[in-house]
Amino acid sequence: MLSRHLIFLGILITVSGCSGDSGLTLVSGKVALDGAPLSKGSVSLRPADSTNKDEPYASIGPDGSFKVMTKDRPGAAKGKYSVLVTAYEDLDPKNPSAAPKSLIPRKYAAMDKPALFIEVPSASYDLTLTSKQ
Repeated sequence: MLSRHLIFLGILITVSGCSGDSGLTLVSGKVALDGAPLSKGSVSLRPADSTNKDEPYASIGPDGSFKVMTKDRPGAAKGKYSVLVTAYEDLDPKNPSAAPKSLIPRKYAAMDKPALFIEVPSASYDLTLTSKQ
């Protein structure tokens, strides 16, 4: 009888250890520029808490959608974040050494003075950008 309890306890510990609970909250949304989906680029979250060294990130899809990852795991730790968004035109094949032009105002990628903030968890992670400075 004792061996059955030990086996059950071992299975329970194994299953609970593999639950996939990483302490991360799923973070996804859409990025829009002047009301239209931003069709490419990236989103980076910078934690306000200096003890959190992870910087979640996401690529922006053709429909403006993004899903944040932290160290190749979906989601972000709970907390406040500044949000950096970058998006550039494709390189000109006739002039590949030219610097790519940003599709959005640089204020959305400014690390020293961020323009966007989110708190995880939140009801919505949609990001609304405007081309006006």
